[in-house]
Amino acid sequence: MDNRINQNKINNIKFSGVKPSNVNSGLTKGVEKMEELVKKMVSDLKNKAKNKDIVPSKGDFDVVWEEFENPDKSLSATHFLLKISVPKVPGAEDKRYLEAAAVKRGSQYGAESVICLGSTQEVLDKLNEQGIEQIIKEKFIKLAKGLEDI
Repeated sequence: MDNRINQNKINNIKFSGVKPSNVNSGLTKGVEKMEELVKKMVSDLKNKAKNKDIVPSKGDFDVVWEEFENPDKSLSATHFLLKISVPKVPGAEDKRYLEAAAVKRGSQYGAESVICLGSTQEVLDKLNEQGIEQIIKEKFIKLAKGLEDI
C-alpha cells in the first residue's frame, strides 16, 4: 500500500471564509434583544412595586421579581432576574433591596448583586432613574461572567 500523497492531482478549493458581519450581527441581535428585555423588566417591576399590596412600605412580603431568558448566548447565565426583597436584618422592616441576579438553570449556581437599599419609594426612584436600564444590563453581564468557570 502506497501512503504517499499524489502530487500530480491538485484540487483548488475556494474558501470564502467567515464573514465578520454575520458573526457580529448575531451578537448584536442578542445585545439589542437584551436591552429591550431589560427595559420591559424594569417597567413591569415598577408596576408591581407601586402596588402597596405586593410591596408594602413596611413589614415582610414575598420576593417580587421579573425575569427573562438570556438572549446573548456568549454569556454563561441562562436567565436574569431583577427583584425586590426584604433584608433579613433586625430593625430594617422598612427597607427594601433592589437586586440583580444571573442564574444557570439546570445547576444550583447563580450570582446576585444589590443595586440599592432603601424604602419602597427609594427603590421606585432608583427604577425611575435615567440610565437605570444600562446599569442593570451591565450588572447582568458582570454577574454572568462570574458564572463562566462554574
